Amino acid sequence: MATYYGTTAKDLKTNGLIDKISGTIHPKYRFPHTGSIELTEDTLRLDGWEDLALEEFERVACEYDEAFSRFTVNSSDRLGFFRKGEPLVVTHGDRKMYLLIDWNFFTGFTDNRRWCEAINEKREKSISL
Repeated sequence: MATYYGTTAKDLKTNGLIDKISGTIHPKYRFPHTGSIELTEDTLRLDGWEDLALEEFERVACEYDEAFSRFTVNSSDRLGFFRKGEPLVVTHGDRKMYLLIDWNFFTGFTDNRRWCEAINEKREKSISL
C-alpha cells in the first residue's frame, strides 16, 4: 500500500490561477482526492475516491500531456521537474485520471513508474487468461 493524490483532466483544466500557483507548492491544491492506494489481482483501490476494475482501463502510462505538464506540481527547484515527476495517467472510460503515488515534497519524485509497471503486468495477466 501507498499514498496517492488524484485528479482528472477535467478538474485540472478548470483550475484557476491561484490553484495552479498553489499546485507547484503541493499537489493537495490541485488534486482533490487523496488516500491510500492498493493494487489487487483485478482492482486498483483508491481509498477516498473509488475502486477501478483493471479490465476497464484503456491505457496506463507515466507521461506528461496537455492537461498535466512538467510545471503542474513541480517547480524548477525540485528534481521531479527534470526526472521521475510524470503523473500516472489512467484512461478509464471517457476520462483521464492523474495519480501521484508516494509523492515526495522535497524532490518531487513519485513511485508512479513502479506502479505503472505493476498495473500493466496485472492487466496483461488478466487479458491472457
